[in-house]
Amino acid sequence: MRKDVVGAAVLSAAAMFVILAAGAALFSGCVPADSERPAPIVVAPTVNAEYLAAGIDQPAALAFLPDGRVLFAEKNTGLIRVISNDELLDEPFAALAANTAGERGLLGVAAHPDFSKNNRVYAFYARSDTGTATSDPRAIVDYRVVYLTAAGDVADGGEVFVASIAATSGTTRIGGRIAFAPDGKLLIALGDFGDETTGQSSSSPAGKVLRLNDDGSIPTDNPTTGSAVLARGIRDPRGLTVEPLSGGVFLVDRNSGGHEEVNRIDAGANYGWPSVVGVASTSDELAFAAANGNYRDPFYESGSSAPGLSGGGFNPSGRYGPRVQNDFFYGEAGTRRVIHAVLSAESSEFSARTIFADGFPSAIVDVAFTPAGTMYVACETAILRLAPVR
Repeated sequence: MRKDVVGAAVLSAAAMFVILAAGAALFSGCVPADSERPAPIVVAPTVNAEYLAAGIDQPAALAFLPDGRVLFAEKNTGLIRVISNDELLDEPFAALAANTAGERGLLGVAAHPDFSKNNRVYAFYARSDTGTATSDPRAIVDYRVVYLTAAGDVADGGEVFVASIAATSGTTRIGGRIAFAPDGKLLIALGDFGDETTGQSSSSPAGKVLRLNDDGSIPTDNPTTGSAVLARGIRDPRGLTVEPLSGGVFLVDRNSGGHEEVNRIDAGANYGWPSVVGVASTSDELAFAAANGNYRDPFYESGSSAPGLSGGGFNPSGRYGPRVQNDFFYGEAGTRRVIHAVLSAESSEFSARTIFADGFPSAIVDVAFTPAGTMYVACETAILRLAPVR
């Protein structure tokens, strides 16, 4: 992108963020857990998927605490829920007043890298203006990142605001995935909010990957001074993760016409949407790429019949065998499969992709690994843990 355009983008995008103080307590009553779990599913010849929660209301993202507890965000209830010692707890960690219209809701959750010291859990959600969860598309304050402080299995006090992002009337392609980079910076992947113009716009943070300090301030070493934007040209993020070996940031983005992507996020890069869909190949797309020296083709593009790529994580252990350690795994919502992808020696593309597991009970929304290397899969109705069968 030309220097004059970048400079305009910085000031406009930065102005969209509001760093606020402590919020109010939003905790509500408990949601009962299922008393009985379904039997494990054989999802691969040597792997079973064990139910840890069933009959739940559209989980959106997984996170893990250092002591082995599992957190997940429920999109349509605004609840952050806890699985402890393989049991889904009745009392939620927190209840956030989410606007759940369309693809809005509680969409992202992440534990702070120093959780063992500060007990912070971060969340991204669309804030209802009613004080309770609602599906009324008009009842929205903003999209916001907050953190809550854990006291045992529940949050102590109310949310603390980190950043506020102006809401639009759009209720689709929100994104809202969050993750911490190895340097401790908070990454936020935003979709275009249903407006194709925002991915390249200099006046909106939508269609971008943002990079903030953990208090919501803008890092001094971002690509452009004063701007929270790390990368642009994003359509509909459904997965955000970090490769442990290299520290590289990987984003799963659902592009239009089934051309879904996995992108390796470079600082200052432009991933093309809406001017480029998938790999730049048409004359107009190639012209855009030539005019924007920071343009990047996707790391992987699915073609025109993608089944809905979702989630994504790197396997840090040999728990599922030595041949899949350090490789990338992601979900296919439509086929209910988990795909195993091998990075090339240059980490420039996937050199191979195979089906790792299939037969999950509903559409996959997230795939993630604990630090110890256990894979969890969040489906629209269940949370499952993948257990090797020896």
